[in-house]
Amino acid sequence: MEFRLTSEQEIFRRTLREWCEANLEPIAAEIDSKEQGIPDKIIKGLADLGVMGITIPEEYGGSMIPGQEITLANVAVQEIARADLSMSVPVYVLLNIGWGYLVTLHGSEELKKLVLPKVASGEGFVGIATTEAGGGSDVANVATTARLEDGKLIINGEKSYISGIRETTEQRDGGHLTLFRTDPDAGHRGFTFAYIPSRSEGISTTVYEDVGRGGLSTGGFRYKDVVIPESYVLGEINRGFYVNMEGFNAARILVAAACVGATEKALELSIEYVKQRTAFGRPLAKFEGISFEIAEDKSRFDQIQMWLRYTAWMADQFYSEPGSFTHNDLSHAVSICKLEAPHLALETVKHSMMYHGAFAFTKECPLELAYRGVLSYVVGAEGGTNIQKLIIARETIGPEAIPYR
Repeated sequence: MEFRLTSEQEIFRRTLREWCEANLEPIAAEIDSKEQGIPDKIIKGLADLGVMGITIPEEYGGSMIPGQEITLANVAVQEIARADLSMSVPVYVLLNIGWGYLVTLHGSEELKKLVLPKVASGEGFVGIATTEAGGGSDVANVATTARLEDGKLIINGEKSYISGIRETTEQRDGGHLTLFRTDPDAGHRGFTFAYIPSRSEGISTTVYEDVGRGGLSTGGFRYKDVVIPESYVLGEINRGFYVNMEGFNAARILVAAACVGATEKALELSIEYVKQRTAFGRPLAKFEGISFEIAEDKSRFDQIQMWLRYTAWMADQFYSEPGSFTHNDLSHAVSICKLEAPHLALETVKHSMMYHGAFAFTKECPLELAYRGVLSYVVGAEGGTNIQKLIIARETIGPEAIPYR
């Protein structure tokens, strides 16, 4: 197996890095501090480079290369995260290309035509709305319900800690893939997963004030008799739990990619600084307490970056060649990425801040953006740390490791 980037993939990476360094990195702090969110010129620029359509077929306006979707998405999110340490733009992008991919795989023709061209052009947004106030990673505890009447679903309930509230209600056309119960007596076999436009009648919203990722809004939806056509369902009625879990595998790969990108940038900032800054008559790099710590962070970075590249390749094989890997194979590899990458990013950023000293505790230093932004993926977004451990334990030990069976 070969996990070096191909020449075409390397050209894409370099082109995107140059664009991000010139256009995104200089305004990352500004994006984090302003309520209006990510500038249209940034999203349009990424769309023009083909990033927003990377998991969308050409027939819907995308730039998808079959068999390379997640591999290229992984490359793209890493590069964007290097430039925007706040995680605002990386998360915006990974939501669209991750959950947009699920529409590509499981959406009806009507839904694909409605959602995908707008996502690919940067004019639309598609996110995920699973979490509720009563539980995040415990997806089987979802309380939002829907009933099917005359080819339409009527939805009632609430969702919390959802990214893209303002983006889909005030700034762009869009909505969220939403999990709800359609057969309350069937457990996880009674869920349906569907696209709900955020401006539908019967929806009210709230917006939270987060610690980080200030350029991307987070909040909640309340659904009161919200009506959508059955054609907005992904997959089948009462089979939504499985489609939702498939989507989380793609999303978690890209979350790990964002964290790997932040780690790489933090390492670069550390190395540059400790070679120049002197203390007691010699550069900080001469102190083994610092140089050895950087060596350890770099070692872990190289390992998780290679494992992530392998996992992205595995995902591409899983989707393009059915039977090449099982869902459990993929979930195991993905959970290792999601378990390790956020913690490595947070630790590497913290180490870099310590090398920079008091400067790192100011808004003038970009590292504070990363510390606040990456933390969201340590505390739980897209599946918390202990959930990833549970999945890995299940695949390593077997069903005996699952406490709720």
